[in-house]
Amino acid sequence: MKNYLFIFALGLMVLTSKVFAQSASLSLSGESHDINLPVEITANSLSINQSSNSAIFEGTAYVGQGSLRLSADKIVVSYDQETGKVTSIEATGKVIFTNGEDVAEAESAIYKIDTGLLKMSGNVLLVQGKSTISGNYLDMNILENIASLTGNVKTTLAPN
Repeated sequence: MKNYLFIFALGLMVLTSKVFAQSASLSLSGESHDINLPVEITANSLSINQSSNSAIFEGTAYVGQGSLRLSADKIVVSYDQETGKVTSIEATGKVIFTNGEDVAEAESAIYKIDTGLLKMSGNVLLVQGKSTISGNYLDMNILENIASLTGNVKTTLAPN
């Protein structure tokens, strides 16, 4: 009986060391994304700075592009002056990003539309179904549906 308890405890320690890691890579469940879709933004207020080719949306700001959704207290949109095309989106304050069933929360985020790269930082929490994973930083490639979390990574895996 003592041998079984020892083996059980040893197995638990091995599993626990995998759950509390410094980094983790994962695949996402969202549908493939088309970066050429229009970008729709709503907020309580808008300020435009033409000298920096940016627009600041504040107060319950929401961005949508296809199935992607991003909300935050403040969103700064940078655009190409010649084409008017949105090039990047920077969100701060209670940031929530959704793509299909995947939901990520953080304190700030930067989304580069042309490359499909999303970087989130500050108390990042990613929820996939009943499972969660948290860390300090999230780097996500929306076009390839892959992500990497780093810094104090912790995950909770729920059975199906």
